[in-house]
Amino acid sequence: MVDKKIWRDCALQHLKSLTDQERINYQQALTKQIMQTTEWQTANVVALTLAQDVELSTQLLIQNALIQQKQVLLPRIKPERQMDFIKISETTKYERHKFGMLEPKGTPFEKLAAIDFVLVPGLAFSASGDRLGFGGGYYDRWLPKLAQAHTVGVTLQENFYDQAPWPIEKTDQRVKQVISLESE
Repeated sequence: MVDKKIWRDCALQHLKSLTDQERINYQQALTKQIMQTTEWQTANVVALTLAQDVELSTQLLIQNALIQQKQVLLPRIKPERQMDFIKISETTKYERHKFGMLEPKGTPFEKLAAIDFVLVPGLAFSASGDRLGFGGGYYDRWLPKLAQAHTVGVTLQENFYDQAPWPIEKTDQRVKQVISLESE
């Protein structure tokens, strides 16, 4: 089996090759398909991700969640490959992390059992929920704390596999649902 770096590079290449119009179309499809799920519709507290660089934008989903008056949480990196989630609002201030991504300022959200829905970032996913992340292991450390939350991964059709071709490690956390976005 080939190592994860090769599969990460391949998935990144698919994302980097998208045109601006394709990115807009995928952002809209991502938002629409997530919002159509029963788990989203019944969720009160949603942990989302603030997309970085080549990732598909989650900004439209975040805005819709706030409009729907859901409690919206976004991640903030901590030392030792840990992370907290911060409850945001329209007035939340952000700062740039040393790795370059924007993170919300604020107090960590402590009621992890209240989180209903988690959008889990990833470069590629398998039909059974195996996830190929960016390699930091942040979500693999955080997800076991959320036994009840519905976890969802969203990916391009080109980065969706029937079975994971990358090696699966004991610490890798699966998502409960994968949405594969098709190009228009």
